[in-house]
Amino acid sequence: MDIRHIDNFDERTFFAYDKVVFCFFVALNSIPSTTLEIFQKLESSSKTAHIYALAICDEFECEKCDTSLKIIKNWCLHENLEYKGDMRIGSCLTIMKTNNRFIVCNQIKKFAHAIINDQDTHLSITLPNEKSFFKNANKYWSKEIKKKHKQRRKQRNFF
Repeated sequence: MDIRHIDNFDERTFFAYDKVVFCFFVALNSIPSTTLEIFQKLESSSKTAHIYALAICDEFECEKCDTSLKIIKNWCLHENLEYKGDMRIGSCLTIMKTNNRFIVCNQIKKFAHAIINDQDTHLSITLPNEKSFFKNANKYWSKEIKKKHKQRRKQRNFF
């Protein structure tokens, strides 16, 4: 179930699953506000699902995801839910533009396998080193800036 807005969330659907994976992009080291709204809507209800989390950040350090995972763990503890594991992906925007994206895909498969088998798991992946991160990030942003300049030139020439 894909929930990006609280209006699309029906809490009865949550209770239909025995395993739930919260997947989100970390901004400012925290979970999205919609997730907090979902937590609030589910509070004080009798639940039995096992909870997993997939946290993605654009920083090199996967540790930037830790605060958001602590929030989910704390919510699980408060709601008597079993927190079974997580996966942290660092430098996401740049890693997916490199050959290392296959390593990420393999780690996601490993994470999915653990969920299917109801195993505890804690995985993390990022680019191999900071030098690689900066090199690939600079390439990525240079391309994006060039695209924007081309678009602006086309718009100016159009008028």
